[in-house]
Amino acid sequence: MARTMKFAVIGLGFFGLNLALRLTEEGAEIIAIDKDEQKVEYLRDKVSYVVAMDSTDERSLRKLGLKDMDAVVVAIGEDFQSSILTTAALQEIGVRRIINRVTDPVHERILHLMQIKELVVPEAEAAHQLANRLMIKGVVGSFEIAEGYSIVEVQAPEAFVGKTLQELDLRRRYEINVVTIKRPVKKRRLLTLGESEEAKILGVPSPDTRVEQDDVLVLFGQEEKIRQMLGQEG
Repeated sequence: MARTMKFAVIGLGFFGLNLALRLTEEGAEIIAIDKDEQKVEYLRDKVSYVVAMDSTDERSLRKLGLKDMDAVVVAIGEDFQSSILTTAALQEIGVRRIINRVTDPVHERILHLMQIKELVVPEAEAAHQLANRLMIKGVVGSFEIAEGYSIVEVQAPEAFVGKTLQELDLRRRYEINVVTIKRPVKKRRLLTLGESEEAKILGVPSPDTRVEQDDVLVLFGQEEKIRQMLGQEG
């Protein structure tokens, strides 16, 4: 049986709160920490353990057993000083893996000087995804893996419908790999009239998998190549 992973999330703004909820949904044990009692109270019955406290207080942090966590995420947003002091306190405690939300270039520079390797910029990631949706017609979602390379969800172009992946030969023509295909499935609602639509994941598609109308292709490759595939060069 797999070991339950344990994480602490410090700072329960929009990013931290949603991260704590998502990790809980994935089966992790969560310690959620914030000095705002109202935010803590909101999560009280939704995650494993919640604490209302000043996260810059090293002695209080030590009592929470954070040294044994798989990772501690400092998700503090606007309070630059609290983020830095909290991170320093976690280092003093001996937390092995610290992940920081970055709010601006100065914040990032200081964290680099503190030898924090894992930095998250949710606003920049959201901006990148939105830019792709706006600039690359047909993209419904994206996740940057490295500079210039992304996993992108693309509405299957009309010209692809009815063809197999082997016939499309995207790997040879564009150096693009089809990771999987999301196929909409209509399900009958139980308590209301009509139907609801959900996506079925086809797993690792074979060369003879045929693209259907309304399929969403999950692709990996260079964004420039994806533009070329969609006929949007330049």
